[in-house]
Amino acid sequence: CISDILCIFFNLLHIVACLFHLIYGKSPEECCFNFFKKPVPVRSIVSYEETRDDCPKAGVIFITKKAARICVDPGFKWVKRAIDQIDIRNVESSTGE
Repeated sequence: CISDILCIFFNLLHIVACLFHLIYGKSPEECCFNFFKKPVPVRSIVSYEETRDDCPKAGVIFITKKAARICVDPGFKWVKRAIDQIDIRNVESSTGE
């Protein structure tokens, strides 16, 4: 009887641990919680990443030449323009233009 109770207890504990990991196991590096508001010069941006869909806020992470990761709001006009310029620059460099 005791072994059955222990077995149930450890199974429930395992389930709770799995649920905890699913809910709280998000890596904060992949989500933006604060946004840089001032425009970042496009010439200093090497690339960008969009945050994951399960982040609390949608965001874009600009990666600079100095490897800084800057969270910005994708709704800002300057962010949209910067992304467009980076995309154009990447296409031109990949096609050799």
